[in-house]
Amino acid sequence: MKTYRNINYDYNEWTTYTGKSASGYSCEAFDEFPYYIARLTAETEDGIKERIDYFLDHKAEYEARRELSNKAAESFYNSMGTYKGD
Repeated sequence: MKTYRNINYDYNEWTTYTGKSASGYSCEAFDEFPYYIARLTAETEDGIKERIDYFLDHKAEYEARRELSNKAAESFYNSMGTYKGD
């Protein structure tokens, strides 16, 4: 496991369904509020670092998007009147 800006990421190697070797980097640090991204991936180490930079540097934008999404859901459920279940 490697670390960049206090975020852990991994280097992975695997065999594809066609039998070819493949490799890349992945990070699972953004799976909670406000991102909810299960896994970031990139082919190169510089690529995963760029993706980590982007998510860390744009956290306020993701928080605003999440808040907007929450308000939209709240408005929808409030427009239904009495709760009828999902």
